[in-house]
Amino acid sequence: MCSSNSESPAAKRGWRTFVPFAASSLVSSGVDLGAFWLLCCALRPYLPEAVYITAATIVARVLSSLMNYLINYFFVFQSRAAHQRSATLYTILTILKTLASAFFVSLLVGLVPGLPELGAKIPVDVALFVINYLVQNAFVY
Repeated sequence: MCSSNSESPAAKRGWRTFVPFAASSLVSSGVDLGAFWLLCCALRPYLPEAVYITAATIVARVLSSLMNYLINYFFVFQSRAAHQRSATLYTILTILKTLASAFFVSLLVGLVPGLPELGAKIPVDVALFVINYLVQNAFVY
């Protein structure tokens, strides 16, 4: 049998970058979750639920995303793409991912009585992780 090598460069790269991407994402998730939790604790007494969850999500995501972009650019994908292009695409993706996370975490907390914010955030962000990897691998780096 003849085998054709029809996989795209992103698909080929995907197999050797998935584990480092997952490790980078786990470290970033730890930063994100820790900052999110601390900010929720600090802001909960002063702001309405949707507002403190959204604010905590945004600040935590900015911190973890900056770290994640640099790790992914230099170590995971070993990118040679221009920083302006890759950082712009990464930022757009991060903004969309952050808005989706804030929306779905707020939705779950509102729908499930007694569900802690962190309990809602973890499954939401796991689903967003898969989408994020596919998009970064294909378009960002």
